[in-house]
Order: sequence, then C-alpha cells, then structure tokens
Amino acid sequence: MSSHILPRILLTLACAVGVAIAAIAVQARHLATKPGEFRSLAKLVAGGQLVFSDSVSWREQQQDFYGTIIETIESAEMSRRALERVRALNPDIKDSDVAIRVAQTKGSAIFNILATGAEPKYTRIFLDALLDEFISFRQSIREQAQGKVLQQFLQEVVSKQKAMEDSIEKLEKARAKGVNTISVKSDMERLVVRLNASRNQRDDLRLKIKTMKDDDAARATSQTQVDALESEIRDIEKDLDSREPALAEVKTLQDKLESDKLAYEKLFEQVEKIQSIFNSASDYVAIQERATPAAENVEDWVMPVTVGAGGGALLGGLVGLVLSLILIRKPQPPQPTAVG
Repeated sequence: MSSHILPRILLTLACAVGVAIAAIAVQARHLATKPGEFRSLAKLVAGGQLVFSDSVSWREQQQDFYGTIIETIESAEMSRRALERVRALNPDIKDSDVAIRVAQTKGSAIFNILATGAEPKYTRIFLDALLDEFISFRQSIREQAQGKVLQQFLQEVVSKQKAMEDSIEKLEKARAKGVNTISVKSDMERLVVRLNASRNQRDDLRLKIKTMKDDDAARATSQTQVDALESEIRDIEKDLDSREPALAEVKTLQDKLESDKLAYEKLFEQVEKIQSIFNSASDYVAIQERATPAAENVEDWVMPVTVGAGGGALLGGLVGLVLSLILIRKPQPPQPTAVG
C-alpha cells in the first residue's frame, strides 16, 4: 500500500468517529433535557340514518360527516371553549398548553382523541372538557337546524290555534244570547207542525166554502175561521223566519269551529311527526370512553441516537476525506540532477 493512502484512511476514520461521538452526545443531551409529555385518550362514536338515492352519495355524505367531526374537534374554537370550561369548573388549576389530535379507527365510526400536554392532571381535565363542549356544540347545531325547519310549522300552528279560539269565542257569544241549537230546532219543528196543520185546516175550509151557497148562513162563519187561520199562519211564518238566522249563525259557527279544530289538530300532529323524525333519524355523536389518566410519553432514544450517529459518521467521514486530500499529498519522485 502506498505511504500516503494509509494516513488518509486513518484521518477519515478519525473524523468520522469524532463527529459521530459528538452527534451522539448532542442528541443524548437533547433527549435528556426535553420536557416530559403526558397523553390522555378518549373515544367518540358516530352514527345515524343516512339515506340517499345511490351508494355514491351515501359514501360521500358519510365522509363529509366524519371529516366535519374531526375538523371540529381539532379546531381552535373547540379548544377555546374547553379552556373556558376548565377555568370555570377548576379555577384553582393553572392553565397549560394541550395539543389535540383525532384519528378515526379504520373501517369504523370510532374517533380516537389524543390530548398531549405537559401536566398530566390538566391534560385529562382538558380532554374531558373538550368532549363535553363538543357534544354541547353538536346539540346546539341540531337544535338550530331543527328550529329552522319547525319555525314555519309552529307559526302556522299558532295561527290555527288563534282561529280556533276566535271561533269558540263567537260561538259562546251567540249562545249567550239564548240561542240554543237543540232548543231552537225543537221549537221550530213544533212550529212547522202547527203551520202545516193550520194550512191544512184553512185549505179544507176554503174548499168547504166553495161548495156553499151564497146565502148560506154558515158561509160567514167559515170565512171568519179562514181569516183567523190566515193570521195564525202569518204569525207562525214570521216566528220561523226570526228563528232561522240565529240558528243558521250558530250552525255556521259550530261548523267553523269544527273545521278550525280539525286543521289545528292535523297540523299539530304533523309538527310532532317532524319532531320525532329529528329525534330518531338524525345523525348522532356520543362519548364512548371519557379521558383516560394521562400517562407519560417516553420517547424511544435508540432511533434518534442511531440516526445521529450515522449522520455524524457520514459527515465526519466526508470532512476527513476532504482534509486528507488537502493535507496529505503523494510524495514527488526525485528529479535527476543536470550535468554541467
């Protein structure tokens, strides 16, 4: 082996080993001084009835639903709400930064929520507060959506109820005047019977008078009876005419009340059905497991140290190679001396 190759190899190895040792020391010191991390885990489960016209739409809607859950839980707004909840319920606990990450279990509707913080107790409390705030937020969103759908129906229900109450009030006023439907009907039926009897009697007398002679003494008496019956018939007809409007008014009010009541009941049933659909068919998100006690996350030092040593050795080797090329040169052969 040439005399200049061995020194180059030794210098390269020395630089590689030296830099690798330095890298290991730096990485070890970094791991030793790195603050501890504590992690708490909780789980949510999502579900509900998602019905669409085709399977593609159903899958797309499902992914949107799951994606919205993840983004909402990881959002800054949810962390802010959780922080306010922790402060309100635990005023004696000092605030601490907590990072939130959500991962969906593959092939399921279970969401694993991982909270990472520097203080174990606070990390767990914060995660539980986040769960409660998220469920509360979801409930408020559902109530708002439900309210928009039901608002139109509820306004119509109020309108129908007002119409029904007005009909009840008018009917009571009509009855307060002494107009009783059953009593009026009974009186009118009796008057009609009297009216028909009087008309029959009048007609019979008229027919009898036509058969009498002009000088018949009974003719005058019969004519007097006819006149009396005509007067009675007019009185009965007048009485019937006076009773019919009141009876018709009460009947109209009764029919309107029944119609208003039926419309109100049908609309109210429709609102209850919509309410039931919201409660039974809407999607839901529930807490499957609350926050676990926060455990310290012990970082694996083997891989970082190995990577640091490998990188340091490579860098040191390159530096050593360059230095060896610069500092250690191949000796030049002796030059012949010129003869004078």
